[in-house]
Amino acid sequence: MVSATHSSTAITGKKTRQIVLAGNPNVGKSALFNALTGLNADVSNYPGTTIDIARGMLGSDSLSDTPGVYGVSSFNDEERIARKMILEADTVINVVSALSLDRDLFLTLQLIDMGKPIVLVLNQWDEALDRGVQIDCNALSSALGVPVLTAVAVKKQGIDDIKRSVDRAVVGLQSPVMDILLADLTAAGASRQLAVLSLEGDGDSAAAAGITEESKRREIYKLRRQRVNDLTSTIVIQAERRKQLSSHIGKLLLHPLYGGLISMAVCYLIFYQLLGVLVAGNVVDFTEKKIMKAYYEPFVRRTTAIIFPSTITVGDKKFDFPHGTLADTSLAARLDATIHGGKPEDVKFDFWSTRNLMSVIGNTLTGEYGVLTLTVTYLLGLLMPLVIAFYFGLSLMEDSGYLPRLAVLVDRLLNKAGLTGRAVIPLILGLGCVTMATVTTRLLSTNREKIIATALLGVAIPCSAQLGIVSGTLARTGGILPWVIYCGIVGSILVGTGLVLNKVLPGKSGSLMIDLPPMRLPRAENVLKKTWNKSFNFMLESIPMFCLAGLVVSIGQMTGVLDTFVRGLQPLTVGLLQLPADERIATTFILGIVRRDFAAFGLTDVALTAAQAVVAMVVITLFVPCIATVGVMIKERGFGIAMSIWIGSWIFAFLVGGVLARVLPPIFQVVSF
Repeated sequence: MVSATHSSTAITGKKTRQIVLAGNPNVGKSALFNALTGLNADVSNYPGTTIDIARGMLGSDSLSDTPGVYGVSSFNDEERIARKMILEADTVINVVSALSLDRDLFLTLQLIDMGKPIVLVLNQWDEALDRGVQIDCNALSSALGVPVLTAVAVKKQGIDDIKRSVDRAVVGLQSPVMDILLADLTAAGASRQLAVLSLEGDGDSAAAAGITEESKRREIYKLRRQRVNDLTSTIVIQAERRKQLSSHIGKLLLHPLYGGLISMAVCYLIFYQLLGVLVAGNVVDFTEKKIMKAYYEPFVRRTTAIIFPSTITVGDKKFDFPHGTLADTSLAARLDATIHGGKPEDVKFDFWSTRNLMSVIGNTLTGEYGVLTLTVTYLLGLLMPLVIAFYFGLSLMEDSGYLPRLAVLVDRLLNKAGLTGRAVIPLILGLGCVTMATVTTRLLSTNREKIIATALLGVAIPCSAQLGIVSGTLARTGGILPWVIYCGIVGSILVGTGLVLNKVLPGKSGSLMIDLPPMRLPRAENVLKKTWNKSFNFMLESIPMFCLAGLVVSIGQMTGVLDTFVRGLQPLTVGLLQLPADERIATTFILGIVRRDFAAFGLTDVALTAAQAVVAMVVITLFVPCIATVGVMIKERGFGIAMSIWIGSWIFAFLVGGVLARVLPPIFQVVSF
């Protein structure tokens, strides 16, 4: 982006302006950014962080979308990034919600006090009109001294006016009181931007400007809040405001009893009916068995066999075999016994002396655990439909405004278990990808909160693909009882782990502070776009690890290493967990070390009783985090804490599974629903 900017400047002789979108969370900045830039957007991590920043071109100018913040400061990663981008910007397009000016204008006044040229955009204008809210935009523009525009970003209304108004961005009418407070600092040579932030208690700004003056945050915030209240009382007209059904629904969803019942119903519809019954039971059956295994796998095996023939050499004779049978060592033993008249069990099989390099490559690609067979079938036939279904359900909850309300309900319980309010967000994101959710724990304010959230993510939060496998496996058992037991056990462990850590770790949990957007009908375009983007990024991130897992397991199988591990786990899976003596079950736990959601693939075709299904799914949920997650844990929390979580999850998962294996069968014999 930098090189492109320099090139444009050199060719046209005109400096490329840096324009940023700034605003509170849930005001529609991303929708407005997409409408302004079209298909010219580029999403990447901000340098030195894992937070995504969208960048694009607005005409000949560079446009960036800052993280949603309530103020310009340096108290967490999002605020530090937003602060840096706003300080470097030539122009700020300040996006506020027409539904919540009393909240959003606080940031607007801070930008004006900093001396930034801005254009104010009142987004969600249609919803304000529907709710009977009337805003005098001309009066607001006169009071602030900046252009004020209206927009409906999701419908691309008002976009052309915003593009034409960028050149009209000006510094607004600054508070006379702020001028007095800043006089000495600006006279000493400090920039107004850094002087304002320094007086508001921003340490990074104070250090950059060399300012040691005492913070006047309380006084400044009080003055700014009073000015916002005066503005909204005069320019926002609430006369005859209509009662909205969405407002009543929003309040109902926060009710401790009714909201809890609704949340259970929503989870039942999304995670059981959608993921478990429809997708895992019907869609996956079609994509995996009727497409991938019936057509795709035979095709790639035939094609690969031509290029990499499977040959076994015994003595001075060579024998060709149908591709895919080469991994069966007993086949070679029977062949050798037939030739020499011996018994198969007496024949020793030497991998390296009886298989040539071509057959090894062929088996790695299209053998039982081949990269082109099992890996691709699992990714496209099994995993992809489940991931798409999960993110579709999650996008519905996000776009409707329900997800933050669900977080409030969950927080009331989890806060008692040692979690702070903001920790609810990583836990919810963990249902999508535990690895990325672990990264987001850096948003929490104390190390204690980060440790608790990381431990819960690593122990008791299933990711989207894993949750899809759990849903499909439990749905095939029939009835609600397996679900009730599974959710009860995992939920109890989640709360119990938090309670224990809350007692052991020093400190105290805070309270939840989260913005509650208005309830609205999800827009099909938004839901589909979110579903596609999140699913695509998840699959893109998953493919290398799955291919690596398939490669490692294939080599392990051909060399006999896999058999050694499987035999080592048999006493645990068969003896302790009382699962069927099927090698695929032990293999699932080995694969789980590489990729957490990969751990469930071997159970999809294994016949399990209802009790065994619950035991297997609980153990898989509690089982070790995948390699990627462990790597992030080491980076974020340190080697000691990461290894404690990793080893502890091994022990805890099998102990819980062993107890359940002995307790659940009698329960399922007596109770059935």
